[in-house]
Amino acid sequence: MEWLESMHRIRALKLELARMDPRRGMPIAPPAGAPEAAIAGVERRLGMPLPPSYRELLSRHDGWPQLFEGASLLGVRALARGSYMDVGRMVLEHCEGEGTRGAGERDLAPATVRRRHGARSALVPFGIDAAAETVFAWDPEATRPDGELEVILWTNDIGLRLSGFPELLDTVKDMLAAELDDRRQRAAAQLDLTPRLRAAVAPRSRPRAVAVPLTPAPRAFARSAFTG
Repeated sequence: MEWLESMHRIRALKLELARMDPRRGMPIAPPAGAPEAAIAGVERRLGMPLPPSYRELLSRHDGWPQLFEGASLLGVRALARGSYMDVGRMVLEHCEGEGTRGAGERDLAPATVRRRHGARSALVPFGIDAAAETVFAWDPEATRPDGELEVILWTNDIGLRLSGFPELLDTVKDMLAAELDDRRQRAAAQLDLTPRLRAAVAPRSRPRAVAVPLTPAPRAFARSAFTG
């Protein structure tokens, strides 16, 4: 499962970024998996089968806190209760008229999506951050032959349409890798500049130390007519 390898890579990248910048905090380990009965309950609540990849995720990890930009993947309890459903849909409705782009630069603006299946509320959010600035949502009207659902990713006023949950993980992985590469380059540039800064502030010359005797040197004894 390639998406599972992407998850492991994402965790490794987040750990490396946390080591470089402790202020961002260490990544939170995902919890244990949910029971099959709870996963089936989510599907009954949503009225649709979960994408196979996300179903497998829930069986391994019941959600994933702070996957990307503070947004967490929802576990069975939040999905079954619809805790963030209305908030997530409100955010996606707010971006109405903003274009989304995906593979092949397809024009799939929210208005186009709404015309296709009649209502924007058909999108099913499955990931959101505390400020509701980043949202992941499935489009049930865009089902692939393998059962995966297309995903809308909305973050930092940018919308992306992805082929499914595996591509979402790949996108997050690529973004984290780009951030890590940028931080490494800046750190290397700073290290290269440090010797120059030290040379610039170093004193140009220092006075030479001269040994000074603690007692005066004996004077030469002057010869005179009295001493011969």
